Amino acid sequence: MEIVFKKIDISVDFDACIEARRDAYFCSFGHYEGFETFLRGYRERMAERLNNPEWFYIHVIVNDQLVGQLEFHTHSSEHNAGYINLIYLKPGFRGCGLAPELHEYIVNKLTKSGCEYVMLSVSRTNLRAINFYKKYGWKFVRKNPKHRETDFYGLRLNSINVQK
Repeated sequence: MEIVFKKIDISVDFDACIEARRDAYFCSFGHYEGFETFLRGYRERMAERLNNPEWFYIHVIVNDQLVGQLEFHTHSSEHNAGYINLIYLKPGFRGCGLAPELHEYIVNKLTKSGCEYVMLSVSRTNLRAINFYKKYGWKFVRKNPKHRETDFYGLRLNSINVQK
């Protein structure tokens, strides 16, 4: 199965971005309460960041079919740390072995960009995601003070494991 990682073009792909974000929000929290607030300014934020080499907005394509979306960047409040905003797979593509490849893609990009550490925020109720992160070495860091339902997890990056 060939995976293609394609930079998002919001003039063509924005509706798919909204769909991914909506489903990811529901998977995280089990409801849509607060989603519209989150969505305000999303297009503008993406447009502003798409040409910034520190930001990655990526669609995941398998057999010419859009199956997922990644959003991450090479900076955060932590020193030499990147941050993952979204790892998303459509429902029919979860549990079939793609998530480790998406994870590896992000880790490689961030490591090559000079990051030594990466963080993300995950809902405490999204046990599937938490179990995945723990399996790949992520550790609980602290509760997210800006969102009462989520916690920060972090991963030390290892340049020895980066694929060229």
